Amino acid sequence: MKQLRIIVSSTRPGRIGPKVADWVAAQAPAGAWEVKVLDPSGLPFLDEEEHPKSGKYALPHTQQWASEIFESDAIVVVTPQYNRSFPAPIKNAVDMLFAEWDSKPIAIVGYGWSGGTDAAADLAKVLTHVKADVVGTTGLTFMQDLSPEGEVTATDERRGELAALLEALSSRVDDRESVSA
Repeated sequence: MKQLRIIVSSTRPGRIGPKVADWVAAQAPAGAWEVKVLDPSGLPFLDEEEHPKSGKYALPHTQQWASEIFESDAIVVVTPQYNRSFPAPIKNAVDMLFAEWDSKPIAIVGYGWSGGTDAAADLAKVLTHVKADVVGTTGLTFMQDLSPEGEVTATDERRGELAALLEALSSRVDDRESVSA
């Protein structure tokens, strides 16, 4: 079964990211994906002596994070929009690693008053720089798809967009597997 990891980007108290991540997880077809939600809130800011490109991770928290990302077949990043971009913890989580992101199929689900469009666009640039395979984005807009308390009431359009992203991730995983076979 394909391994899907969903990363929660926000670490602030009262965050709704875990609720959005759980909703995304529930949308993944059960027969296609084994889903695990990852919460990088316990990661300290980048504290390895070696540059991430070296792949020489000495600290247990970095080794664990690298293992989670490496062992996944695809990833969905769930990110709020803070000040027209994504929050610092997801940037840190990306910056801690390098090779583990290479060619990894990733989708982004933003959320906020404008659907997280700026956050998703900025995060896509960062992920592309570390050679991730960003397949696309969608966003949940407060009051239309999501309450400020985290209750997801997504429109059929948003559900369809997420379904298409999950299908794109699955296709990319299949493509990668056929190339390596």
